[in-house]
Amino acid sequence: MRLRPLLFLLVTLSSSHGSLLSDLNPSQSAELKSGQLVVKTEDVNDAPWPRLRVYTKVDAPVSVVEKLFRDYGSASSYTPGLKSAEVLAQPTPDTYKVCYTSTMPLVGDTKSTVMNQYSKDGNALVVNWKLVQADLADESTGELRVEPAPDGGSILRYTNFVRPKSSFAKLAKSAAITEVKNTVSAIKTESEKRAAQQS
Repeated sequence: MRLRPLLFLLVTLSSSHGSLLSDLNPSQSAELKSGQLVVKTEDVNDAPWPRLRVYTKVDAPVSVVEKLFRDYGSASSYTPGLKSAEVLAQPTPDTYKVCYTSTMPLVGDTKSTVMNQYSKDGNALVVNWKLVQADLADESTGELRVEPAPDGGSILRYTNFVRPKSSFAKLAKSAAITEVKNTVSAIKTESEKRAAQQS
């Protein structure tokens, strides 16, 4: 009998663990439900740029978002500023080494090579990435998490942290933050387009 409260607590915690809605306050949740992007920033010690977390509601199932994200060949067709995403290697079915070529204002074309790792957390898709090498950054890590929304569709959280090379930091901070928001908007729009085509 003494174990019941503990077991109840564990079940409650496990059922709510990982819910993206629990990250947001009521005002942010309302913004999300209305279709807006919700952006949260977190300062990182000794880093000129913050860690960004961008949330959005997507009118498409998790499976559609996953299929889109794995479709590197079409990424440049809907992602602003992206010229190409070339898969250099695929060591496992869920691991991709990808070279991204982007065009940035005042800088021109830049390349970055990233390892993307796909996994599942219950019904949620999780993609973690880590920088291998890049023209403009010393470090970059991130995560995409997409989970079913209670009222249909999906909730997406795109987390990204970049430690730029020092000579580039002040020049492109604002542009880089805008790029992340534009990328999330592009994923949302293209996922919804593909979901509509399937229905």
